[in-house]
Amino acid sequence: MTHGYIGAGVERDDRHFLDGTAQYVADVSREGQLHARIVRSPVAHARIVAIDVAEALAQPGVVTVITAADLPDVRIPIRLPMAETPDTHKFLQPPLARGVVRYVGEPVAVVVAADPYLAEDAAELVDLDLDELDVVTDVTSAASSGTPLVQPEAGTNLVATVPLTFGDVDAAFARADIVLRDRLRVHRHTAVPMETRGLLAEVDQGTGVLTLWGAAKVKHFTRQALSGMLGIDPERLRVVENHVGGGFGVRGEPYPEDYLIAFLALRLGRPVKWIEDRAEHFVATNHAREQEHDFEVAATADGRLLAFRDRAWCDQGAYVRSQGILPALLPAQHLPGPYRWEAFAVEVHGVLTHRTPVGTYRGPGMTEATFVRERMLDRLAHELRLDPAELRRRNLIEPAQLPWNFAPTPITYESGDFPAGLDRLLDHAGYAELRRQRDERRARGEHVGIGLAAYTEIGGIGPFEEARIVPRPDGGFVAHVGVGSLGQGVETVLAQIAADKLGVAMQDITIDHHDTDQLAHGFGSFASRATTLAGNALALAAEDLRSRAADKLGVPSADVELGEGRATAPSGRSVPLSDLGEGWGRFDKPHPSFSFGAVLSLVSIDAGTGQVRVLRHLVLHDVGRAVNPVLLRRQLTGAAAQGIGAALLEELLYDEYGQPLSTLLSDYRIPTVEELPDIEVIVEERPTPANPLGIKGGGESGMVGTPAAIANAVADALGPADGARVWRLPLTPGRVRELLRST
Repeated sequence: MTHGYIGAGVERDDRHFLDGTAQYVADVSREGQLHARIVRSPVAHARIVAIDVAEALAQPGVVTVITAADLPDVRIPIRLPMAETPDTHKFLQPPLARGVVRYVGEPVAVVVAADPYLAEDAAELVDLDLDELDVVTDVTSAASSGTPLVQPEAGTNLVATVPLTFGDVDAAFARADIVLRDRLRVHRHTAVPMETRGLLAEVDQGTGVLTLWGAAKVKHFTRQALSGMLGIDPERLRVVENHVGGGFGVRGEPYPEDYLIAFLALRLGRPVKWIEDRAEHFVATNHAREQEHDFEVAATADGRLLAFRDRAWCDQGAYVRSQGILPALLPAQHLPGPYRWEAFAVEVHGVLTHRTPVGTYRGPGMTEATFVRERMLDRLAHELRLDPAELRRRNLIEPAQLPWNFAPTPITYESGDFPAGLDRLLDHAGYAELRRQRDERRARGEHVGIGLAAYTEIGGIGPFEEARIVPRPDGGFVAHVGVGSLGQGVETVLAQIAADKLGVAMQDITIDHHDTDQLAHGFGSFASRATTLAGNALALAAEDLRSRAADKLGVPSADVELGEGRATAPSGRSVPLSDLGEGWGRFDKPHPSFSFGAVLSLVSIDAGTGQVRVLRHLVLHDVGRAVNPVLLRRQLTGAAAQGIGAALLEELLYDEYGQPLSTLLSDYRIPTVEELPDIEVIVEERPTPANPLGIKGGGESGMVGTPAAIANAVADALGPADGARVWRLPLTPGRVRELLRST
């Protein structure tokens, strides 16, 4: 018996976020706690001559000041095996700078005091004697001969080269009727969650267990990483997830501060707390995206795509952080998109610069790749005098051709109907009428444009998730999972799956994702994987209870019906689920899934100011199976809003000395309701055979195609000559005004 929760738009219970009862890490206090303040480098590259902590130590209330000399020589490890190479270990970051600082914001020392204000004041008194050195800030020249080395001991600024090839590229280009080339740039930006990072660490003096509050996203890996770095048994480490005020990919990875606060709690034997301020966030938390691509595309005169080549440079900042080479790997995997290429050759170089290290931000790699490819397809459509939608329609992979594999690359599209998805988006938008209205407005002298983008999104990344279903004394169940709750409504969605599979009401299910002590293993929330992996693990845990019941009832498992808290055989005999013990499930997924999406944007440009206004914005995404369509639409809407900010407003600027110019919200503009339209979301459901529930990821898709669609719309509004010069993001008023002035 099921209650039909899967597929229902159940509202999430967010009362704690609305009534002030949510407990963020800043709200957690422990008796006798101390407060830490990080002393950060004020310059991009310098040799550390000396660090004088005497004056800071002499301040009332200051307990200690530590530098790299007080720490073992450890490095923050890489989280994903696929993002690790033998060479990446040369570039890993120490918790505190050792001998040299390599970016503005790098941790150099930590002051610990009785309250946060004393710690902050004392941190200003730490005297850094720095001998400044030359800097490298240009991503394309970072690996060139003669460029200053960010880490001289590695002997190179080249972190990794990711090559992907498919088919005979030279032969395809030789047959082309048209070849277009351009260099395109995606800028550096980052997530701006409402809650900045924070940590609180405490050692239980009786048991010796170190508890760390504030970690999220990948709790189990954080425990594993700290275990190795601190040299303590994982059983002596407990990581607890609090309520989280936004994640978006930048929150929850192991950072220098995770190690430092844990180390200090162990060393001092007292709780130690650190809360990041907003200025720190802009120089310390992972940045994302900055890439340049030399892209060329070959096609026939009738608009058939033949091949492309891409040589790209990805800025990884001064160190390789826990995402390893993902900033270079993910764009390489997404450049082909949903099209029937005969061949392609991709070479993406990850390079070091003297800037804040780069990690993942919602839609990593796929957003950059989509911008590059879709801008070039729009230029190709113009050259061929084809409607941009028609060019895409002619080249999308057909459903009968799925599963589609670009062998020998690891890119496989399992299921979907890409042409039908695009047509549905166009129909919903009223595309033909929209083009007519655009032309009418242009005739009146307005700058109005329509932009399209189609793309693929990687999601449901493995390798596994586990789940444990435990009966409660009141007859309900607690479902323990290893994924995190970062604002995506995972508690509601997973409760829907568990309730359906157990045949109980949702109010009988509690989802517990907070504590590494409650589940031995977990992989976390990232890459649109939480519902797919944890949901299927919960379904298997329910099947485990069904098997236990079958053994007790002496019938095949398939004959047992779960419902109303009991397992019932065809004969009518039943047993309470609470008598069956715990159910356990593990869902293994060795290969990720790719899903299809498309975006349409209508924009206008103020000719006087260069300001771009998004008038309509539509997002379509194939989610496989929508467990909760309401929450999914909200996720896609939020991601699209971030994409609009990325396309038009947000940019982390640096000067030639590696000094950041965007360290306050007054400098780094994020979109408000004034800049955002009512985003129209279309949920496409085409279940995947890659998991029993048929789910594909959907949390990032609204971001992936949005910058590309807006850039194409701006280019369309500018007209053929100036539109061809839309090759970089963001399209700020100043940049758009320059394009208008050249008309």
